Parts: sequence; structure tokens; C-alpha cells
Amino acid sequence: MVLEKLPYKTSDLDPVLSKENEEYHYNVLSNGYVTRYNDGEGDPDFNYGGAMLHNIFWQQLQSPRGSNKPTGAIKELIEEKYKSIDVLIEKTIKKAMSIHGSGWVIIMKNGEINTTPNQSYKANIAIAIDMWEHSFMDYIPAKDAKKKYITNIFKILNWNIINDRVR
Repeated sequence: MVLEKLPYKTSDLDPVLSKENEEYHYNVLSNGYVTRYNDGEGDPDFNYGGAMLHNIFWQQLQSPRGSNKPTGAIKELIEEKYKSIDVLIEKTIKKAMSIHGSGWVIIMKNGEINTTPNQSYKANIAIAIDMWEHSFMDYIPAKDAKKKYITNIFKILNWNIINDRVR
């Protein structure tokens, strides 16, 4: 197993994710799952899930740019299931707020919004949003840190990558 290389520089996601946050999250935490899995340390399912989910997470991001609206197959899926990207974001936030402790909010290839605890990997993921506290530490101590984090993650999603997953 490998941690896929970032398709951008660690400073490119700022101001959504700070360079410091991203470097720690990618180089230490994400890489740690891969290393532990490859070395046979700890729970192999937990480490495998952490590695897979982080590879999905990092590859779907890009530098903030303009309005960053979905296009193609994912746009069609969003409009069919949710009518608009704003409704999808609202429902994603609501689902993420149901996570008690650590986990992920994931949007499946069929458009369904789910959560998964800890590092539990599920196949058929279109979008994965890390909801462990370190992911949204740039937004703390705001009371609505999770909401701001998720809203801003949608601003840096690379819809071309997500379209490749949905097709």
C-alpha cells in the first residue's frame, strides 16, 4: 500500500486548509496508516481503512478557484437527488453533525450520504470528508467549526476527479 502523492503543493489549499494542518495531516497521520499497515502493526483493517480513505480524500481536492460548481455526471446526480449543490452541502453537514467522536462523512457513487466510524472503509465512495478533529482544527474554536470546514471543503473539491469516480 502507498500514500498517493498530492497533486498540488501543501500551500495550495489555503485558506480552506492551512499548510501546517495539511502537512501534519498528510505527512504524519495519513502516512502513518500506510506505514502501520505495511509493517503489520496494529489493527490491519483500521490502518487499511485509514490509508484508503485518506487517499480518496487528498486526491479529490484542488486549489480554491472561483465558484467551483459541479459539472458533468456528478452535477446530474446532485440535481436528481438533491436539486442543488446547496441542498447537498446542507444535508452533508447535517449528516456529519450526527457523528459522535471520530469518523467520516461520505457521499456514495449513488449520491447517498453516509457516515462511517473511525477509519471504516467502504467501497463505491464518490466524496470522502474526514471528520476527525484534526481535519477541521483550522476552524476551532468557532462553535460551528464542523459546518465551516465542510462548507469550505466543497469549495476545493475537484469535480473532474469525482466525475471519474461516479462514471
